[in-house]
Amino acid sequence: MFAPRALRGLSGLLVDKKNGCAVNLQKLKTLSQAWLEEGRQRLSMSMGIVSRIEGDRYEIVAVSSRTGVFVAGEVFPLMNTYCRAVYERKVTIALTEIDGVRGLRLHPLYETLPLEAYISAPIFHESKVWGTFNFSCMEHRDQPFSDADIRWVNGTSHQISEVLSGPDVANAVTGP
Repeated sequence: MFAPRALRGLSGLLVDKKNGCAVNLQKLKTLSQAWLEEGRQRLSMSMGIVSRIEGDRYEIVAVSSRTGVFVAGEVFPLMNTYCRAVYERKVTIALTEIDGVRGLRLHPLYETLPLEAYISAPIFHESKVWGTFNFSCMEHRDQPFSDADIRWVNGTSHQISEVLSGPDVANAVTGP
């Protein structure tokens, strides 16, 4: 985790027009990048994403990937993402198989995005799902995600929620 001094002097605001709040975008991206890299190592996954979801719009806020398939700033229809279920159900989802079949080839999105393992938790802001903290891989995972893996993903998504709700948000909106 970053020391507070590493965050001093960072600027750039992400304005959430729907909820009328501003977030220090650089701070969010910097912390997210560190958590995504840690998560990829911890979970043995090839890609990690922090997303922002508004309506039917899914935007990549930060990404860590071995493949370079996605980049920050890309936008997709929510219905074309695995994260749609996390957003709609407001719960963490961890998949390494479907109906006893190893991998995710039975998932409706598999043809367009052939993932073999996926774990994602909602990021909440003001009691609503703001986005997701998710990891995926196009290679089979030898074992299901452990309780510790799920706790780590949930805990880190909660930390992202705290960044969104932190005191610097109030300062960014009202000034020092």
